[in-house]
Amino acid sequence: MNRSIRTGSLLAAALLYSALTHAAPAAASIECGLGPPPNDPGFATANARKAAEVKQRGYNLVCAANLDRYTVRMKDKAAEMKGLAFPPVDLSRTPFARLTALGALAETVGDVPSRLYRGFRMPGGQVLTLFEHDMSADGTSAWRDPADEPERINKLPARLVVLQAPSGQAVSVLSWFENRRGYELWIDANVAGSPLRGELFALAASLPPSVKGCPNEPPPKVVRRGADGFPEDEPAPKFITQAQVDAMRSAKRPCK
Repeated sequence: MNRSIRTGSLLAAALLYSALTHAAPAAASIECGLGPPPNDPGFATANARKAAEVKQRGYNLVCAANLDRYTVRMKDKAAEMKGLAFPPVDLSRTPFARLTALGALAETVGDVPSRLYRGFRMPGGQVLTLFEHDMSADGTSAWRDPADEPERINKLPARLVVLQAPSGQAVSVLSWFENRRGYELWIDANVAGSPLRGELFALAASLPPSVKGCPNEPPPKVVRRGADGFPEDEPAPKFITQAQVDAMRSAKRPCK
């Protein structure tokens, strides 16, 4: 009798352990830094795992340090916009004009001031940042996998990324390209399942068409892509003369 009771207890314990083991969810992975590069053997696996986790919870779980780059120390707007190499998009007739302006910050690529951040405070207290990069002004180019741009801003492909740290601190980033202008619009909140998501998209859609800082720029080079679909760098020349170096240093882009 005692043996039967003991056997039954052991069986029940084993079944309970099995149930708990299979029911326990896998520990969520926290993304820190940029993750593995495209040529890393674990790149595809890491991306697939991240996509599955984002689909389940609605946002990327990241280290707090991953959010630091979205904190921009704004300066005097007039001074920062004075020497730009491109005309920033006009916000005077958009909903941005009704927000509290927090200043601006210009940024250079090489020696060309082709980037601009502008900060705003939303009625609910959230901080909103609009980032512009005029690639015609500095001659750079950008490429993104179309599969990573499922959203639309005025029919243009766009991407929304929601980042949240374990503390609850969050940033939602909407990004897209319009002609040669790259845009990012982010807010210090998790917009997944929130009315803020619609507000973020409406603000992005309110921007008027951009004007190139370098309207007569040479056409950007065609991007070569490898077997994995990612852009490949042009092979470096084996030899380069001093005359070629001097020509590159003195060359000016035809922007007028």
